[in-house]
Amino acid sequence: MPGRTLTSKEAPHSRLISTEPVPGLPPTLPMTIDFTTSLYFHAEGPGLLLGMSDPDERPGFATDTHDRWIPRLYAAMERRAPALLDLRRTGGWAGLYENTPDHNALIGEAPAVSRFLYATGFSGHGFLQAPAVGEVVRDLYLGRAPFLDVRPLGAGRFAADAPRPESNLV
Repeated sequence: MPGRTLTSKEAPHSRLISTEPVPGLPPTLPMTIDFTTSLYFHAEGPGLLLGMSDPDERPGFATDTHDRWIPRLYAAMERRAPALLDLRRTGGWAGLYENTPDHNALIGEAPAVSRFLYATGFSGHGFLQAPAVGEVVRDLYLGRAPFLDVRPLGAGRFAADAPRPESNLV
C-alpha cells in the first residue's frame, strides 16, 4: 500500500502468559474476553493461557516479552477474575496482529500480477474465517465466482483515489 506506514495501532502487539496446571479446570472452559481491557484467557493443556494487548507499545515490530505490561494485566485480572492471580506463571511470549488500516482482511487477486491470489490481514479472526476464506480462494483459483462477493475486501480499497465507504467494518 503506497504511502502507508504501519504503526503500533495498526500492528498491535499481544502479550501472553501461560500458567501452571489448574486443578479442576473444566475441559470445556470457554475462551473468556473482557472487552474493556482486552484481557482474555482460555484453557491451554492443564493450565491457562492469559493475555491482553499493550496499548502503550511503541511503534515497531518487537516481540520480546518484557514485563512492563504485567501490572496492567494483573489489574485487569484483579478486576475480572481475581482467582487467576494465585496462579504461577510458567512461560510467555509476544506476537503481532496483522491488521489493515480498516481492520478488515485482504482477499482477492492482484490485477497487476498474473494469478497472484491473496488472503491475509485477519488479525485474531483467521481461524474463525478460514473455512469460508478457503472456499473463496479455491473459487478464485478455479476462476469461479465465490459464494460471497469479496471485491470490497480487495487491496485496491487502499488506493489513494479509492472511495472510503463505511461498509465491511468489524
